[in-house]
Amino acid sequence: MNITKATRWRVFAGVWIQSLFTSATAYFSLFCIPLTTKFGWSDSDFALAYTIYMFTYCAVGFLGGSLAQKLSPRITIYIGLALFAGGWFLTGFASSIPQLYIFYGLLAGAGGGLIYPACLPTALKWFPDRSGSISGLVQAGASCGPFIMSPIAQRLISAYGPQMTCRILGIVFLIGVGVVAWMIVPCPEGWKPEGWTPSTEQAKLINVKDYNIGQMCKTPIFWVLLVMFIFANAAGTMMVSFTSPIAQRQIGQSAMTAALCVSIMTLANMCGRIGFGFIYDKLKGWNSLLLLMVINGASMLMLTQAKSLPFFILCVVLVGFSFGGLLVVFAPMVRMIFGSKYYNSNYGLIFIGYGIGAFIGPKISASFYDSTGAYTFGFIGSACLALAAIVLILVAKKMYAKMSA
Repeated sequence: MNITKATRWRVFAGVWIQSLFTSATAYFSLFCIPLTTKFGWSDSDFALAYTIYMFTYCAVGFLGGSLAQKLSPRITIYIGLALFAGGWFLTGFASSIPQLYIFYGLLAGAGGGLIYPACLPTALKWFPDRSGSISGLVQAGASCGPFIMSPIAQRLISAYGPQMTCRILGIVFLIGVGVVAWMIVPCPEGWKPEGWTPSTEQAKLINVKDYNIGQMCKTPIFWVLLVMFIFANAAGTMMVSFTSPIAQRQIGQSAMTAALCVSIMTLANMCGRIGFGFIYDKLKGWNSLLLLMVINGASMLMLTQAKSLPFFILCVVLVGFSFGGLLVVFAPMVRMIFGSKYYNSNYGLIFIGYGIGAFIGPKISASFYDSTGAYTFGFIGSACLALAAIVLILVAKKMYAKMSA
């Protein structure tokens, strides 16, 4: 492969564009009312499709990372794209809840799970000199996707109906990601940007020992990181998944104002992804993670006192900003600890923790509300998870120091 100065930026562009398209699950809620009204499904039955999607997405991530290593990122993306676009297209023919779960939850979820670990780790390997900022910019693509595509999808739903829109989007995803997949090529092992002189800290990362899946799982730090990832994500999703009802029930706002709060949360999330990318490059991994969880825990405690809209919006901004940085910071840290040779598969395995956290976080919050009629204990529970994550970060930091020595 002929590597030029433009090669890595071409890889970045391809990864960013695919991220924009494959973030479609973020606006799947647009189909809730049209589909439940048409077929008489309950909201909870419809919502389970999203849960199945996220669980499948994260569970298949390990396979996606392994295939990207054994075959190539490009081939893995094409396989995942066939499932992802096909799942969306077939969802346009779903007339029963089981079909919705199979087409959207399993097929589209598996496709997205194959694509993600084949893309982000590949992009980060090309940027050893700025892994944090590139991680943030790539993750920001997943926030830009809903921002750009949501109004387009809504117009299509209004004009052609929800099922035809799913078919149209499936074709759009197939073309959009298919066109840029050729741009995503693997980085040669040990490659460095021309003219780049690594700092002492960066040199340590380049020369870190490479752990394969089996070796990684035998290290205590892997299990600490996995549990910490679950706690951190559960703490964030507790709030993210209930922003609208909290605004309406706790703050007494209208549905329209609550929707605005969701938009503000999304914008703050995107800013957090970009911001923590640059914060990572300045503070490095462990300090960035600590800052992220401190902001998250503090904002959760602040929410217990949120009674006015301005104060609530401040809390929403802090939660969105900190939660947006979680994947941004965590992705390059896996490479920092376990090396780059097996990065795709290693990150794919640890990414399962994200799915577990996304599953239990909303469940805990909903259970607290159902039993108490308020979200206060959910906020406190989230703050406790954030505190537990901080403790685990400090433990993992000491373990890492011993590994490095």
